[in-house]
Amino acid sequence: MNRLARSLTLAALLATPALAQDAPVLAELWANNGSLPPEFAWETGVTIHDNGQLTLRHCRGYETDGPACKTRKAKVGADALEAIRAEAKTSGLHDKPARPPEVVMVGGAMTGGLVWLDGQRIDLPAEVHEDDLDRVSGVMRAIRAAIPDRFDRFLDD
Repeated sequence: MNRLARSLTLAALLATPALAQDAPVLAELWANNGSLPPEFAWETGVTIHDNGQLTLRHCRGYETDGPACKTRKAKVGADALEAIRAEAKTSGLHDKPARPPEVVMVGGAMTGGLVWLDGQRIDLPAEVHEDDLDRVSGVMRAIRAAIPDRFDRFLDD
């Protein structure tokens, strides 16, 4: 490969992550296994962009950077992206946000997230009022279904 071809290939490879990050965020999901000693603790964050780019970041031991953290990437299909949008729309959470629970849980694993729909942020709290549980759970299931099965090990509670 000549020098010009190598330079163009390198430029294309370096530009690809920037393009993925430039796409608006559609959904985020986060999960952790609660407050445990550092050797057992983990936290995972997933970001899904409108263009289908998915980034998963998994950290162990309350770390936020370095060797305790790993990043994985994937592509989400158009059907899964549309399922997230459709579930967010039908949930009604953009007009009537989920309310906090009557009794707050102390400790334990938690999973929450958010969706951006028509420029509006829809929060998907880890804990919600019993009357809002089905609406939030439906959107969370759609997000979870978009995440490739090979990433299950990073999200198991």
